[in-house]
Amino acid sequence: MSAGELGRGIGEGDIDPVALTEAYLDAIETHPLADRIYARRTEATARAQAEAAALRARNGTRFGPLDGVPVSWKDLFDTAGTATEAGSALLKGRVPDHDAEVVRNAQGMGLVGLGKTHMSELAFSGLGLNPVTASPPCVNDP
Repeated sequence: MSAGELGRGIGEGDIDPVALTEAYLDAIETHPLADRIYARRTEATARAQAEAAALRARNGTRFGPLDGVPVSWKDLFDTAGTATEAGSALLKGRVPDHDAEVVRNAQGMGLVGLGKTHMSELAFSGLGLNPVTASPPCVNDP
């Protein structure tokens, strides 16, 4: 399903944001390449955001059409309190104290952050290779 379809399902009461988030977290946990896909996962934050989205859905106070829909952030986007290293040893251990504007806006619309995905070092290459952290798998050639 697309993000829009998930959002509509949440709005119509057919999809529970908590169950949806748990399904995504379970899929991530059991995926054989999860460690190459995710640099770090934010399960506790995701669960709290999903609970809040579910409450808003029940109360008819959703922030927008994507409220409760899970999203993953490339490790390039600052997320307050969660390491943002851009796949680089130069930024190892860097934990920003504020969110990037795109993250702040998405959270303001109620999107649920599942974690940070691996990327090419400093977003320098379109090939997706990263000898420093992990090269994310290609869906056509895992």
